[in-house]
Amino acid sequence: MPSIKVAILACLATASQLASSWPTASMDGINILSRQTQVQAEYDYIIVGGGTSGLTVGNRLTENNSGVSVLVVEYGYYDNQSGMNPRRMFNLTSRPQQNLNGRSFSVGIGCVVGGSSNVNGQVFLRGTSEEYNAWAELGGPGSTWNWEGLLPYFRKGITLTGPNPQHAQEFNIKWDMQYWGTTSKIYATFGRDAPTQLMKVLYNAMAAMPGMTVPVDSGAGQAGLYWYPMSMDPTNFQRSYSRTGHWHGISRPNYQMVVGAKVNRILWGADNTATGIQFVSRNQTGGPATQVRARREVLLAAGTVHTPQVLMLSGVGPQALLQQARIPVRVDLPGVGSNFQDHSYIPSIAYQWGTTPGGGGGFPGFPTQGGAPALAAMIGLPVVSPQRYQQLATRYESQNPTSHLPSSYTAEQIAGYRKQQEIYARLMRSTNVVFLEMMMYGPGGSVQNLHPHSRGTILINPSNPEGDMIIDYRAATNDVDLEVMIETIKFMRRYMTTGQLAQYNARETSPGTGVSSDQQLIQWARGQVIPSVYHPVGTCSKQPREHGGVVDENLRVHGTKNLRVIDGSIMPTIVGATTSMAVYAIAEKAADLIKTT
Repeated sequence: MPSIKVAILACLATASQLASSWPTASMDGINILSRQTQVQAEYDYIIVGGGTSGLTVGNRLTENNSGVSVLVVEYGYYDNQSGMNPRRMFNLTSRPQQNLNGRSFSVGIGCVVGGSSNVNGQVFLRGTSEEYNAWAELGGPGSTWNWEGLLPYFRKGITLTGPNPQHAQEFNIKWDMQYWGTTSKIYATFGRDAPTQLMKVLYNAMAAMPGMTVPVDSGAGQAGLYWYPMSMDPTNFQRSYSRTGHWHGISRPNYQMVVGAKVNRILWGADNTATGIQFVSRNQTGGPATQVRARREVLLAAGTVHTPQVLMLSGVGPQALLQQARIPVRVDLPGVGSNFQDHSYIPSIAYQWGTTPGGGGGFPGFPTQGGAPALAAMIGLPVVSPQRYQQLATRYESQNPTSHLPSSYTAEQIAGYRKQQEIYARLMRSTNVVFLEMMMYGPGGSVQNLHPHSRGTILINPSNPEGDMIIDYRAATNDVDLEVMIETIKFMRRYMTTGQLAQYNARETSPGTGVSSDQQLIQWARGQVIPSVYHPVGTCSKQPREHGGVVDENLRVHGTKNLRVIDGSIMPTIVGATTSMAVYAIAEKAADLIKTT
């Protein structure tokens, strides 16, 4: 059966092909500026990027203060349609991945007002408390970037609508409103229809697996098995995303946006103080640029791929690379563009039922347009691999990081990864840190490794710094990643052929029972693993400068003034969940930090 991720993308792409022409003429807000000449000379805040985080912060800074002015500068165009479509995405491809048989991969990020929240699969998962506590530990003593410090922003950022009570009772759909808010216009909604009896069988079989837990809510910060909501409006079951929640219907004269604009550098004053930005039309091949001044701060929300580019074009980044690109070095900050992480997955561990469970009812369809609630198992490594997790953790923590990291890493960056390595080895031994995500639709399905040990890079091309970034996942450069992946395959096999599902006599068709030894599985996986679920993070990490970090606890760029990064690139380690909800929480917390620090 095809991967649920592939199915989602195909459905979204098909729906998008039916959308209206590009770009749409309707702009549902009076403050999208149609020409660069309409941009004022100065604003209090300039936000580079009108995506998930940029629009959230722009809305929060202006919602109760008419005296604060904000300009959002967005590379993409406005579109009142959503869903995966090449016209709403950057056309980016990674470098060939030598440890995945030399394959290259699409890099899926949004290029539209609303950013990646416009084009993602709408899966709304949060991650566990230990994963966020790791952020605080990496930040140093006194950090508030832990579960306790972020939970108020998850509540503030997302409004939950609970499931149908009858469905909840029959299918054990759990939710708890203490983990959610009620005021945001970003919505989390359970599917409208009832799950099928097949889904009930799959749920009960997974709940009975050794070590499996069923948390009180998918947002409670716990690993386990749960039905979860989608980023979906409860009134019409359409996508809920940053444009609909933080721009649509808001007509404040102090909250403006210019679209189709490419920021190519930050303007500087004395003492590395950011004073504004320079941008050009994205289609411009020559002619004058537009400069806009920021009275207070410049806020970077261009995302994991392009926030590092803006910094490097402005002289903030790895000194040797900037010199090679003939960019004057303002701040030697080697962590810019490093620490790149994404989730990896195998699209399909495929089975055929001998006897179909649940009276023949199939997968009810993904609830992006209503549908039934979605089901996932989010599983810690001790549950995935009770026989090997200790061995894998011990081997990982004993590694010399320089054997697996890019050769360009400085002593500071190596020290930062050593700290991550120390924490990750502990997380590998925890049942409350998600290493395996299984979307439950059966038979079989995709397996995802949500905590890769390898680290990639996203760097400027020194021969064309304003062109496409050079994106290298460096997938499986740490061989522990492939070993974890084959343990997830073994877990899928146990789930499908033992316990409550054994009676249905499922037959494995891919990779097939002939692929049985660890070495055979690793060789097979090298040709199957995809190193991205379109969740790129980490390239402007929130860590101390002496650990290769790019921003501090208040999201200020090290070595600068009046410059912050407010998007998913600040994650020091990727969360064991889809990343959009975490980015909303980052943005909500960033808005408060900007107001108070």
